[in-house]
Amino acid sequence: MEKLIASLVQLSLENVTVGYDGIKIVHDVSLTLGSGQIGCLLGPSGCGKSTLLRAIAGFEPVMQGEITMEQQLLSSPTFTETPEARKIGMVFQDLALFPHLTIAENIGFGLRALSKLQTAARVTELLELIGLSGMEHRYPHSLSGGQQQRIALARAMAPKPKVLLLDEPFSGLDASMREQLVPEVREILLQEQMSALLVTHDQMEAFAMADKVAVMHEGTIVQCDTAHTIYHEPNNHFVANFVGEGDFLGGIVLNEYDVQSSLGVLSASEPHAFAVSQSVRILVRPDDLLHDDDSDTKAKIVSKQFRGSHFLYRVKLESQQELYCFASSHHDHAIGEDIGIKLDLDHLVMFEEGAS
Repeated sequence: MEKLIASLVQLSLENVTVGYDGIKIVHDVSLTLGSGQIGCLLGPSGCGKSTLLRAIAGFEPVMQGEITMEQQLLSSPTFTETPEARKIGMVFQDLALFPHLTIAENIGFGLRALSKLQTAARVTELLELIGLSGMEHRYPHSLSGGQQQRIALARAMAPKPKVLLLDEPFSGLDASMREQLVPEVREILLQEQMSALLVTHDQMEAFAMADKVAVMHEGTIVQCDTAHTIYHEPNNHFVANFVGEGDFLGGIVLNEYDVQSSLGVLSASEPHAFAVSQSVRILVRPDDLLHDDDSDTKAKIVSKQFRGSHFLYRVKLESQQELYCFASSHHDHAIGEDIGIKLDLDHLVMFEEGAS
């Protein structure tokens, strides 16, 4: 059974530490990527995610720990396999397409070991896969940003690497193009059955792209799970703050299920570990607080954002606590107006008062 599980692991990082000039940037990181799985390193600028990606690619040595591919050692403190021998593809932020080469020549650049016939067949296959058939004789400058992104992806995929690394590849595109392209890239990777690891600071990219998301903070992975779990069940205050919009409602623990808050007594579906009378902070997402004309609980609108299908209101409770609240776009209320609200929590996510 252990051999079977090991065979499904494409990339493994065990207690990896990376740094420069003796200064640690990435601390004791462990992560696995399964065969055909798409992972993501998500975090703010400066958290170490790109440094970790460079170590996986072989551009940076590791200070501690090991990086292995299909149980073959790639990096350790005493050994660093060369980047070209790792069978890892990479898509950079700036794409780095060769302007003087045609699309076909760009895609086929890393296929020099193949015959001309084999190269042409692989280029044709990839152009069809990325939806750009018939463009092999054009040059990069004649393509849109989204098309150039697909070409860069095809070039990295052409040699059939065991893992594809993507370092913020969508950051140069506008929001509408990103929204269209990210799921398309995911579908392309799934069709090729290619393992991939994306680096981004954009949670929507992470959610749309990855099977599992590793949230990084100050050089460590603080939570690694599905996007759904990370959003709805963050395991610490940083993840709750960084992933998705939300606020923290103060509360006092009454018993192992119930917490007193300014919105009444809130009940957990399972017993929690907090002590009676302990002060806690309860995570409230905008979709947990709903507009309800029939509710006796009122709040004053202090700001509003129209988002097409809904409004995102910022409301102030009688306790002076401010929270985000969703309302249908048909309920257009003015700033300063009092509206009815109700809390609709499926489960309680709580942290100790003062936790960071």
